This record gives sequence, structure tokens and C-alpha cells, in this order.
Amino acid sequence: MFKLKVLSQVVAATVASSFLMGCGGGSSSGSAASTTTNVTGSAFASYVSGASVVAMDGTAEIAGPVTTAANGGFTLAIPNEHLRSQLVFIATGGSYTDEATGEEAASEELSVVAGAGTLQAGSTIHATPSSSIIQKLITKHGLTKEDAETLFEAAFGYLPDTSVAPVDATKESTAEEASKLAGVRAAAFSQLLAELELPKNAHSALLDALAEDLADGDVDGVNKAGAAVQLKGGDMRQDMAAQFSLALLNFAKGTQNKTGLNPGKVGLIKFNPKAQSDDFVYELSPKGMVTEGKVTFDLTIKSADTDGSPGEPKKDLQPNMMPMMYMAGGHAHSTPNSGCTLTDEDGVAECTVYFLMASSMANGSVMGNWDLKFTVDDANEVHFFPDVKMAMGDDTTRLRLEGGAADLDNINGAGRSYFIYKESIAEVAGNYTVKFFIATKESMMSFPAVNNDGAASGGLDAPVSLTVDGQLADFEANGVWAITGLSKESLSDLELVLTVNGEPKPAGTFNITPTSM
Repeated sequence: MFKLKVLSQVVAATVASSFLMGCGGGSSSGSAASTTTNVTGSAFASYVSGASVVAMDGTAEIAGPVTTAANGGFTLAIPNEHLRSQLVFIATGGSYTDEATGEEAASEELSVVAGAGTLQAGSTIHATPSSSIIQKLITKHGLTKEDAETLFEAAFGYLPDTSVAPVDATKESTAEEASKLAGVRAAAFSQLLAELELPKNAHSALLDALAEDLADGDVDGVNKAGAAVQLKGGDMRQDMAAQFSLALLNFAKGTQNKTGLNPGKVGLIKFNPKAQSDDFVYELSPKGMVTEGKVTFDLTIKSADTDGSPGEPKKDLQPNMMPMMYMAGGHAHSTPNSGCTLTDEDGVAECTVYFLMASSMANGSVMGNWDLKFTVDDANEVHFFPDVKMAMGDDTTRLRLEGGAADLDNINGAGRSYFIYKESIAEVAGNYTVKFFIATKESMMSFPAVNNDGAASGGLDAPVSLTVDGQLADFEANGVWAITGLSKESLSDLELVLTVNGEPKPAGTFNITPTSM
């Protein structure tokens, strides 16, 4: 029995060895099977030329060094016996053209980790800023590859595909979208350096600092030991994940980006709940699910201490909110909103948005990115990128009513659009009171609330009324209308008629579930 077991182990080892030998692409001589496997890749921050690349198995250098070409490319012959190990590829030195500035920059180090047993003949692997952060989390901070990738994705909103070759985002290209997106994401780190007013040669220092910060699970400017992360002689900001999201948006919007990928085509930009301006720290917290339709956020504003930590709550501040959707199709538009209240004694303002659309479809396809910009006194600007989900269930998310081109409220000869959202619902002794919020589209950037005397702003100056199942609704304030005395049975089929300038618009049907709000 023992001999049979030993024999089977020998046969298995021989088969495995033959398989690995068969994967070889390189360096054997004569008729003997290859003992190495060629792996190609690149060092990319954009294209890093002249870098020295080695492959490591643990602390042992097993292949290289080789020097990267002008496009950052390299080929390394990996000894077959190491293919079953987790390998690290490190590119040191070289130079590249910084995407944000267009200037030549020195590259210190880029790296990428290949999982055990994932490389074979024909494999490609690319060292980018994103893969370098993951490598540092593993090698310098002791995380497993799985944990490092999980933390990275949670902080930055995506996981780099190291088999995809990035392309220079500042050059037009016929490359696949995945390669262009990898190039844009790499460029976002250069954009981040520029927006932090750090020198372009601080690229490696930035990646080191981000890994040190992320190693404890959060990008909050504090490392595992509880000390402030240092970056080029100073404390790193505590909202670097939010700053990266903004840098990604700004590079995608900027003239340097030649990929054709607009801000709506760079994947979902990560929502980070905390962002910092010169004077304040903002925290944005939704009340409930963030879906199409009405969403209310708590916006907390505190003073920023000298180290960037939140300080005292700021009372009686008036935040200004500007929602913007960057569509994958290329255009941008705003959405109805009722703005923000004054901050209370806890520094909290309530801000309400009526989202016209979701960020992505049910199958995950991204339709665009929502950007909520906040300012105080037209300064202290911060951005948040909420992931707006599709509304579920049978309730009407929003009702769109279209006026006629010949109606008095037309806009430059085109019919005017009105959007009606459910604001709230309340029940007393079986009778329901439903409130609606009504807005009109003045332009792609202007969706003012509709009051009983026209739009709160913009060009509509006219008497307005709303009837629900033939009953006249009461106008309250700021685009909110109320109808009372509705039965539970009627809520699933409410007929709404909006009349402007004495001209009724085509009726619409609104469906509400009593427990939906």
C-alpha cells in the first residue's frame, strides 16, 4: 500500500513537472525542454522607459534585470520552478511623461504582484500606480494579496486588472476601452499630485504614503500605529481617497485626456463620505437608500483643525449644492433639488436632491457619474460622488409631463417638461395625505421648483395648479404640493393633472405604496 502511494506521488510529480516544462517559452538549449517561461509586461505611470525590472520570489531575485523599452515594455524569462509561487515584479528608475503637466518625470519604483500559479507562457503583467499600492500593502505591510486588493477596491472604487496594458491617456489611441481606462486611472495619480501642489517626482512617495495609510483599513491620514502619515515633509491629508476621486473626475474632464473616455465612462467614481476644503471638513450621509427620486442627505460641516481633523461644528452656515450628472453618452445635466438648510448647532444641514436617473443599470452597466458639489460662500468647494441605484418596486419614481410646443409656457418653441416626485406620505385613521414635489426644466443645468405662481427661478411666470384624481391640491412652499383624504385603494392609480396658464398638460398616473416612505 505504501509503495503504491509513493508510486502515485512520483507519477503526479512527473506529470506536474512535464506540464510546467511545457509552459516554457525560453532559455533552454538543444532539444531539452524549456526551463523558463517568458512573461511580458510594462512599467506604466505613463510609459516608463529605461527602468530596470526584476522578478522576485519572496526575497530572492529570480529573473532580470532587464530594461524597459520606450513604451515601458519588458520581457522576463521566469524559471519554471517559481511559477507556482506568488511573484513580485519591480521596476526601478527610468522616466516618463507626466500626464497632468506634460513634463518629463523620474520614476522611482513601480511594482505588481502575480498570484501563485497565475502566470504561464504568453502571460502579461503590468506595473501601475494602482498595482504598486497593492504590492506595498502586501510586501511592506504584511497583508495577504486578497486582503490588499479588498482594501484597495474599497478605498478607490476599482480593482486594477494587471493583465491589461495601459495606454498613454494624453494621446489618441485605437486601443480597447479597458486599456484606455487603465491609462486614465494611472493619469489620475499624476493629476492628484498636481492638485495637491506636489512635485511630479513625488509620485513614488505618494504611492508609499497611500499604502501606509490604507494598511489599517482606511484612507484617513493615519497609519497603523496611529501616527500621521507623512508625505514630502508634511502630514498627508485625511481625505486622500476623496481627493483621488476628484482627481479622476478632473483628469477625465480635462483637455489632457485624449482617450475619448469622458467622466461618465471611467467606471463608477468612488463615493467617499468625507471631504475637506481649506477651512472645513464635510461629511455627507444619506438618509436611507440612494435611489432615483427624492434623497435627503445630512451634510455635517466642522472646522478643520491644523492637522485636517474635524474641529468644532459650524452653526448657521448656508451650504450651496450643485448636483451634476456626467453621462456616459458625453453630455452633462443637473437635476431638481431643494438645496440645503442652514447648519444647526451640530453643524448639520439637510440637503435634498430629486435624482432624475440612476448611476448604473441593474446589470451593472454604468450610465454616468453623479457629482454633488458643495460650497460655502462660493468657496471651500468639495465634491461627493453618490452611487445612485435604480429604484425597485412598482412605485412611480418620477412622473414626467410634457407641454405642447404651442403652449404659452413653451421654451424657445419647444414644449416644457415638468417632473413630479413623491415628497412624503402620511396616514391618519385610514386617510392618506400625499405630498408631491414639482420641478420644471429650464435648461440642462436648471430645474427650478414649481410654485403656484410659476418657477421659483427661471422664465416661468404663470398661475399653476395641480389636481389629483380631480381634487385640487394645496400648494405649500418651495415646489411642494399636498393632497389629503386619499383612500389606500386610490394610491396605486392616482391621476395627476398639472395646469399652467390655464392650459392643462397631458394627465399622468402616479403609483404609491403606502409603506414606501
